[in-house]
This record gives sequence, structure tokens and C-alpha cells, in this order.
Amino acid sequence: MSLPTLLLVDDSDAILALERAILSGHYTIHTASNGREALDKVGRLHPAAVLLDLSMPEMDGDEVLQRMKADPGTADIPVIIISSEKQRAEACLGFGAEAFLPKPFRADELLARVGEALENARRRSRSGAMLVLRLNVGEREFAVPLDSVKEVLLQPLTRPLPTGPAYLREYVELRGQAVCVLDVALRLGVEHRVSIAERMLVVIEAEGVQLALTVDTVKDPEEFQAGDIDRREKVGGAEHGLLQEGLVGMLRTGGRALPILDPKVFIARGLLRDLPALLAPVEEERSA
Repeated sequence: MSLPTLLLVDDSDAILALERAILSGHYTIHTASNGREALDKVGRLHPAAVLLDLSMPEMDGDEVLQRMKADPGTADIPVIIISSEKQRAEACLGFGAEAFLPKPFRADELLARVGEALENARRRSRSGAMLVLRLNVGEREFAVPLDSVKEVLLQPLTRPLPTGPAYLREYVELRGQAVCVLDVALRLGVEHRVSIAERMLVVIEAEGVQLALTVDTVKDPEEFQAGDIDRREKVGGAEHGLLQEGLVGMLRTGGRALPILDPKVFIARGLLRDLPALLAPVEEERSA
């Protein structure tokens, strides 16, 4: 596995040599000796972190920091200010710098500060991550948040319900409990691509009621970072027709975008609370 990349920025060859000697066994090292060179390399390398001096020729570190934070492509890169100018460096913390380490510094201080900065960046990245299941129904592919799913199983024998819309006319017994089965293909007006024996049930629970969704295929759970997901408020959703009300966001993967949906969107508004009534005749027959 490749080492994380650091960009060391200082106009002192002695400081760059010292930082390289301390960090090179732990990270892949690149250097820059002025602010303009630093910005160019940040854009090309997209390092895991930047160690930044303040007083430099051509462009000071303060300006490098502010330009990085103003650019969406580099704003998330943690910047550690390495400087003997305490007041000026502390001001940079207000501009978005991750940390400040005063010169002169010890090797253990530098290693610790870089490690903390990278861990903080990883924690921020994970905070917007989402675990999803990717599902296929006919020609349609979409994802649902994993926290909305109770279990996934190969579709067992289903039985007819006496009433309900065409896409919700079956139920299945799961551990002694009758659960309505919603055929997602019928709901979307598409054709299944696999036989009944090969279809999967995705069991969800909403408002205290379980519902099993019939789909064609289910992929293993995957975790995607915040940068892979465009949230609903950013993408709108009107183009998704029936599914627009349940659109959580768009997942960018494999060069294409997949809708992430709240699985409750497949059941007509108001019908969810009526599921126990649909199952009432079944329950009466089972208890008779």
C-alpha cells in the first residue's frame, strides 16, 4: 500500500532537509520552496497534507492557505503551519489551517502533529460516508441506505393477499410473522429480468411496520465517502418522476450516477399505515 503524500513548503533548504529526514520513513515527500510553486504542486499532487511556512518569496504562506481554502478542489487538504511567527500563525488557524507547530520543533512533535492532522481529516471524511445496498429491478439500478434495511433473503414462497394494489397483493411469513410483499418492478412499470425463484426480498421497517421489497439482484453492502454523494438539495430530483420524493442523493460510481432512495418511496403515500389492515384477514385465518 502506498504511503500518504505530504507537501513540505519552506524557503529554507535546512528546514526542508530536517522535515524530510523526520517524515520520509512514514510518508511520500514532495517539497516546494515558495508559495507559487506550492500552489502548483498542491493542484497536481493533491497531497494528504501540506506543511506550510509563512514568510517566503513570491507568495507568503498566508496567501497560499487562503487560496487553498477558497478552491473546492483543495479546501479539504489539511494545512499545518510551521513557523516561528506565533501571532501570525495563530491567525492562520482562523483562516482554516489545521494546526500550528512553532519553530524550532522536535522530531516527535512533528510526527505527532502530522498524524493528528491526517486522522482529523479522515474523521471528517467518514462523517459524511454512507453504507448502501445497490439493487437492480429490470433495467433500473438504484441504491438504498443500509440503515433502512432489516435483512435480505432469497424470495421464499409467497401467498396472495385478498386486497391491495396490483404491486402489493402478496405476503410472506418471516419467523412466524406475516409481511406484505411489494413488487418493485410492478410498482415502476418495468419487467423483471430474473425468474421468481431467483428474485430477492429486501425487508425494511418503516413507522414500526415491516415490508418486503421484491427486486432482481442485490449487491454486497458498500461504503461511499461524502465526496462520492451529491445530496438531494444539490441535485434536485424532478427528473426521477415517481421516485423524486424519496431521493436521498446521487451516488457517483464507475463513471455514472445512481439514485439513492428512501425505500419507503415505493409504497403509495398513506398506504404504509394501512398494511396491518391488508394483513388482517390473513391473521384472522391463521388464528382460526
